[in-house]
Amino acid sequence: MTTVARPWGSWNVIFDQKDFKVKYLCVDKGQRLSLQRHQKRSESWIVVKGHPVVVKGKARVLLNPEDSIYIPKGEIHRIEAPHDDVRIIEVQHGICDENDIERLEDDYERK
Repeated sequence: MTTVARPWGSWNVIFDQKDFKVKYLCVDKGQRLSLQRHQKRSESWIVVKGHPVVVKGKARVLLNPEDSIYIPKGEIHRIEAPHDDVRIIEVQHGICDENDIERLEDDYERK
């Protein structure tokens, strides 16, 4: 399994098929992903470890281990790890292309 480093932590692809992908996300304490949305895929997240704050549309939701949340196509979202390291299983449905990320805000100045 290949680890892909990101400024906020890392991810690994666990399973990859034509119309869905499973990833293991590691978000380091104090870090957060870009505020983003996808036009070609939805995402389901299951918290394995930690207490992430998830931005979903205009809501901010504190999740606990074993909680899950669904992000439909086009929904603005972000994972934040303000309290502790966070581990999430992410299931992408649709066209699972890394280029399908529209970043609206990014702490690391990526486009």
